[in-house]
Amino acid sequence: MASMPGSTSTSNPARRRAGGVPGWLLGLVLLAGPAGASAPDLAATVLMYHHVGNAETPSTSVTRTQFAAHLDYLARNDFNVVDLGEVVEALRTREPLPDRTVAITFDDGYESVGRVAHPMLAERGWPYTVFVNTRPVADGYSGYLTWAEMAAMADEGARFANHSHRHVPLQLRRDNEARPQWRERVVNDIQTAQRRLVDRLGEAVHQDPPLLAYPFGEYSIELMDVVAELGYVGLGQHSGAIGRHSNSLALPRFPMNEHYADMDGFAVKVDALPLPVVSQTPLDPVREADELPTLTVTLAPDAAIPEARLACFYQDQRLEPRWLEPGRRFAVQATGRLPVGRSRYNCTAPAGVGRFYWYSQLWIHGEAGT
Repeated sequence: MASMPGSTSTSNPARRRAGGVPGWLLGLVLLAGPAGASAPDLAATVLMYHHVGNAETPSTSVTRTQFAAHLDYLARNDFNVVDLGEVVEALRTREPLPDRTVAITFDDGYESVGRVAHPMLAERGWPYTVFVNTRPVADGYSGYLTWAEMAAMADEGARFANHSHRHVPLQLRRDNEARPQWRERVVNDIQTAQRRLVDRLGEAVHQDPPLLAYPFGEYSIELMDVVAELGYVGLGQHSGAIGRHSNSLALPRFPMNEHYADMDGFAVKVDALPLPVVSQTPLDPVREADELPTLTVTLAPDAAIPEARLACFYQDQRLEPRWLEPGRRFAVQATGRLPVGRSRYNCTAPAGVGRFYWYSQLWIHGEAGT
């Protein structure tokens, strides 16, 4: 997939173990070793948070202590914390980024971002982006940032971007809704949010290009085409690192919550490098049937990924890649049935001591927005 928006029709872009590390991630750590290539010249990881310090929502929150520990780790290990716009611009220009580049993002625009996270980030002078769904702000819902609070945060370095207006699964059509009507509704929802953000926050909003974080991290190939036509860069919630071959209509981010924010797992994720995937089949994550798909992946010609050390995972299953073309193209398929909602395949390979190439493919089956 080209690194800046283009039609997807023609382009290719759990159980837990001790310490809170998911079983498949622990398996990944055990695969680590000295083999692997050096860091590519264009790579970044993007972290995604919702609430900070909200004990009532552990599935979408990290504690104050966890968030502070994450920031301390980044500082102590000399990570290059940048504005998300720098990562997007590097994708456009193919300019290199310093090793261990990280961007920090928040979805929804909850008040805890301003009350808890913002002072901690502002103290370090670190940039970050809040993806705002604008209807709750416009309607004055409790628990969300106000326009005045966001403007004050912008004065101290915060930036903002589009998370839609209504925060519904944009890829879903309503009953008896034809594609033209669906498209008109989606375009209006996205553009309404962008207008409100720019009207209220001006240059603090990402506009060149505009950025959209898909509600719930969910998208379809049809939605990606709409986002491309509007000129947006799209971001999901599937894990992985961003690199020169990343699909700019579905950029990965590492989601953080109380259950999966321990420091061992965090250290592995922020050190991840992009598996150089140039195309995958299927591209559309939406699955009508519950049959687990066969995922076929093509790597860049210069990938140099050790075949024997590539490992893929689905929940607690370790999947053995079947190489269709040595070093270039492989296929994987899990056993069982797709659950309702979101799931994904993760593929990793060693990239030096303690570091991994990482790629994730999202699947959506049945009820969305769960």
